[in-house]
Amino acid sequence: MPLSCTARALKFSLFIFNLVFLLCGLICLGIGLWLVLDKYAIDNLAFATAKVQGYDQDAGLRDLATKPTAVRQFGYLLFIGGLIVIVVAFLGCCGAAKEWRPLLCCYSSCLMMILAIQIAATIYAFLHSHMFENDFRDILHSSLKMYNGTDNMKVANPGQDGLLVKTAWDKIMIEKSCCGVDSKLGEFNNSGWYHLNRGRDQFPPACCPADEHGRLRPHCTTIMRHSHGCITPLYRENQIHFSAVFSILVVLTVLDLLLFLVGVQLFRRIRIEMLYYF
Repeated sequence: MPLSCTARALKFSLFIFNLVFLLCGLICLGIGLWLVLDKYAIDNLAFATAKVQGYDQDAGLRDLATKPTAVRQFGYLLFIGGLIVIVVAFLGCCGAAKEWRPLLCCYSSCLMMILAIQIAATIYAFLHSHMFENDFRDILHSSLKMYNGTDNMKVANPGQDGLLVKTAWDKIMIEKSCCGVDSKLGEFNNSGWYHLNRGRDQFPPACCPADEHGRLRPHCTTIMRHSHGCITPLYRENQIHFSAVFSILVVLTVLDLLLFLVGVQLFRRIRIEMLYYF
């Protein structure tokens, strides 16, 4: 049965949109793999914080332990979602090409479920990004208090020595060539490290550049320390991951809505014209 001009336009639009949807599915796969495999700096700090017993009693530490983990979870969701999107896009292309109503009905139903999940995931991503942004500096200062040897440095597993937070901070400061949160005097005064060295040094060795042999200096003076703190590179790195997740979810939600409307209209036009033809 030949279709009318309107139905043919809807059929062509649905086919083109599904090719774009297929491309978005491949992008989802790539971003999902990137989020899962990319071990960015703050993720190590979040992992170390989550190992500290009683971290959930402090709102800042709880945010630090959970928000980067949420990005990793989004990575798995985007990877699985990308596979589902590719399958659904294939159904849409076949349904449009064959003009088969049962396949279009199945396609529209799948899109409706995906759309509901995407809206919920977009809201969840926005809330996590916004909450983490508001108190980022305070959250980092809270974790800096656990820099080796405070009363709270009892970890859940007895085999660990309580230095996970210090190790994570040292790794960040060495890799990013930064010092503490803002590289200011007194930032380490509430840490266990400061009490253990009895205030002889204001900054730990990781705050200073390595010596000519690439080793950390035994002492880091105020003059030699890195002049900038770690908050800027950490915040920028964290926002890049959240922005990637949020952007792809918004694009997929808008495209999904368009595809759903076009698919329903094509299904309706084919049904009307079949009834008219017979």
